[in-house]
Amino acid sequence: MAEEKSELEHLEKTTEALENSIEKESQTGSTSGINSWIKTLEGKRGFAPIVHNLEKLKEAIADKDGKKVYTLLEKLGDETVAAAEKAEGTEAKAVKKLGQTLLKGAKLVKKLVGEEK
Repeated sequence: MAEEKSELEHLEKTTEALENSIEKESQTGSTSGINSWIKTLEGKRGFAPIVHNLEKLKEAIADKDGKKVYTLLEKLGDETVAAAEKAEGTEAKAVKKLGQTLLKGAKLVKKLVGEEK
């Protein structure tokens, strides 16, 4: 039960951080947040693709590759929303909100860097 509460708090803090950085159109502590999620999800069944994309996102941010960042945020958003369907109760709602926030972030980054044609 304590582990579930901790994971829910982690979800809520991540969503809040993402929403704040999206509103301010800035990058705030993204690498530490990504590392935290990698650590949380590593070894959990069914999360290998998300962990892989989080690693790629860290690299894209470090390389300042906007196109890769928004592409990966879209993927992660879609994967997270899909994962919410497997979750239960308040956790499902929090996971879905996180996924939607990631998708919102992807749209903002795409708008800021421009879409390649």
